[in-house]
Amino acid sequence: MKFPQDFIDRVRESANVVDIIGQYVQLRRTGGNHQGLCPFHNEKTPSFSVSEDKQVYHCFGCKESGNVISFIQKYQGLTFPETIEYLAARAGMALPTVEGEEKSGPRDSKESLYRVNALAAQFFHEELKKLPASHEVSQYLVKRGLTAEIVDTYKLGYAPNGWTGLADFFTAKKIPITLAEELGLIKLRTGGKTGHYDLFRHRLMFPIFSPARQGLGFGGRVFNPEDQPKYLNSPDSAVFHKGKVFYGLETSVKYIRTEDEIIIVEGYMDWLALAKAGIMNIAATLGTALTQDHVKMIKRYTNKVLLLFDGDNAGRAAAKRSLPILLSEGILARGLFLPDQLDPDEFLQERGVEELKKSISAAPDLFELIAHELWMESKSSPTGKVQLLDQIAPILARAADPRIRSLYIDNLANTMDVAVSLIEQSVNSVGAESVNRPAQNQVSDSRYRKSDIGVKTASASPSTVTIDLRGIARVEAEILNVILTKEVYLKTALASGVFDQIRHPGAQAVFKRIAEVYRLMPNKFDTLSALLAGEVHPSEAVTRHLSDPYRTLTDEAAVKLLQDCIKRVKENSLKIKSKELVSNLRGSNPSDSAEQLEQIMNVHKDRRSLNRDS
Repeated sequence: MKFPQDFIDRVRESANVVDIIGQYVQLRRTGGNHQGLCPFHNEKTPSFSVSEDKQVYHCFGCKESGNVISFIQKYQGLTFPETIEYLAARAGMALPTVEGEEKSGPRDSKESLYRVNALAAQFFHEELKKLPASHEVSQYLVKRGLTAEIVDTYKLGYAPNGWTGLADFFTAKKIPITLAEELGLIKLRTGGKTGHYDLFRHRLMFPIFSPARQGLGFGGRVFNPEDQPKYLNSPDSAVFHKGKVFYGLETSVKYIRTEDEIIIVEGYMDWLALAKAGIMNIAATLGTALTQDHVKMIKRYTNKVLLLFDGDNAGRAAAKRSLPILLSEGILARGLFLPDQLDPDEFLQERGVEELKKSISAAPDLFELIAHELWMESKSSPTGKVQLLDQIAPILARAADPRIRSLYIDNLANTMDVAVSLIEQSVNSVGAESVNRPAQNQVSDSRYRKSDIGVKTASASPSTVTIDLRGIARVEAEILNVILTKEVYLKTALASGVFDQIRHPGAQAVFKRIAEVYRLMPNKFDTLSALLAGEVHPSEAVTRHLSDPYRTLTDEAAVKLLQDCIKRVKENSLKIKSKELVSNLRGSNPSDSAEQLEQIMNVHKDRRSLNRDS
């Protein structure tokens, strides 16, 4: 999905970076910028700076940087199109019609479905708050320790026991009934009866939101014993696919980023139990198995996962099914099976949060955990070992990272007291196609690549990044950041002609872009940094001016630095040109020599002039 560039620019300019980031980070104005604790890494001293003038952010610690679009994209784990849609909706901007898409096309329909789900969540929430304390649902909440504050924070709700409560609500609100049908909230009566009836009845309702807080669907816990299943999810729709979403992610994203690990639990109540205990880097599958789509979503935030499942057979089986999926995506997985078949809430009530935190901290590698359990079942006989290899080999074959696969094989060989080659033979027999899958998110955390300007930077998004600044010379990087500090410095650099003598291809492109944009929009100098932050990789290359030493430079020092850098770039360009001319002279015809000698003399003259002027 592509948006016109002018629409992207209008969306970016409509969103104030301080207002947006201020929803997630407590910012305090310091000098010309706003500062707070970085949401992308653990820190105790604020190193995260947001410039309202430039509309960019920069962390002096982890080097995360960018504009308002990249912040939402990274922080919420959204794709580039999802981010644009989110910011456009927040600003009340209608999405442009894409070629081949009707005016009220799929995206408009999705927005309508999100709104219907949001209204349903509001209806269920109000119905729950109306219940008397004697009601069985109210008593259930008390029993599970779900206070009024928790109910309000997570918008828990109640679907009334009648047949048409929600349908009547939609009718009163003049909501198109077809949208509610599409979401599976209501159904058309059959058997000659007219009207619609509610799908969810007499259930505790858990609203499910996207990371951008869009209403996706619901889960409902039953209270009528004759009704099944115990937990009922919304049916799949244009906005809801239970194998692609988590419960609670809109709340826990920032904690997952801070802890750099996500704890996966099996259901709504497990999530709430941990949240109530202050363990917040959590997400819950909707009572379903972990899927490839789930894991791909996890990778937007971290490559470390802890599966926290019940210690019963179902929980162990779920963990075993999840392991090859996690390995295939390069995820570093740990596992914890709660003892005595306790669920998280029961464990917390019996043993307390500190005991659970200790268990989480000590949780072993998931592969080692599962391999050990299978080994204990194998009786260590030769036939048992073969059966174990038959179970383990397909899991190992899915590992995307050959290093982690090799380490697992070595450990398993030691445990089983067999040759490494025997396990490798079993893995290879599974099939070369699964063994040799390309590595993704390797152990060294290949989401990050070391750039030549000395920072850790997230892999570039092909949706937004067009200019590669990796390997830019230090002197060129300094010119770039000084000229983005103040308009007068940009004018100085433009007048010097230094842009034409930049050597790095990406730097050539970015300086050309700066000159073009400034020429067309000279009154929007302050938007240059935000614009470029969405177009270059790494984005930190154009936000370093928010950090030292640039932010503390006096005008005099900044001008001197700029002039020195301009001189060095020009001098280097003349040196290279001189070498090229001398090289060409050696192999040239005598008839051309006089002209080339004159060119060489002119270059030397320019170099002397450059040194004299400085």
